[in-house]
Amino acid sequence: MKFFRPMALVWMCASWVPAQAVQLGAIGPTYVIVEESALDMILKKLQKAQQSGELKKLQQEAVKRSLASVRNMAPVDGLERVSVRAQRLIDPTVHYAKAISTDEGQIVVPAGAKINPLLMTHLTKKLVFFDGRDAEQVDAVATLMKNNAAKIKPILVGGSWLDLTKAWKTQVYFDQKGVLSARFGLRAVPSVISQQGATLLLQEIPARELK
Repeated sequence: MKFFRPMALVWMCASWVPAQAVQLGAIGPTYVIVEESALDMILKKLQKAQQSGELKKLQQEAVKRSLASVRNMAPVDGLERVSVRAQRLIDPTVHYAKAISTDEGQIVVPAGAKINPLLMTHLTKKLVFFDGRDAEQVDAVATLMKNNAAKIKPILVGGSWLDLTKAWKTQVYFDQKGVLSARFGLRAVPSVISQQGATLLLQEIPARELK
């Protein structure tokens, strides 16, 4: 006859006791968990920054950075300073490998077309490209503008167009990212571009000789 070991007997007795849920009661006060939205957090930070004056300071700094980037645009790379006079003709004819059409699908320029814009319109002003960081070039173009302002469009490749616009009281342009310099094949400045029939005449003129 086999006898149960004491531990086995205890386990059997425990297994006969029906399982019951026990209510332990509340240990302490409970709270509803509420997560603050990201928008509310941002608004609170902005309100705090506004009250402390930090927001106004940040706004002023942002305006200064913006004006600085506008006043001093990145200069056009690869252009030298003219030392000897030179000139060449530019054919402005544009070749269209693909057809140009309207949003409605109507073709306005067929594929393979060659168009010279000077046959349809005229260059009414001379384009004068110069470097605003070079005092001699600036003085030369200023004198040129004083004598022939109505016939000249000054275009910077470096320097502050805004400062010169204010000083000369006339619009000074800037060749952003060197788009025009690349289009006309500029190599050095000052360079003057004018129309000559169906072509453009590009003249490289030393600043001291610019008239």
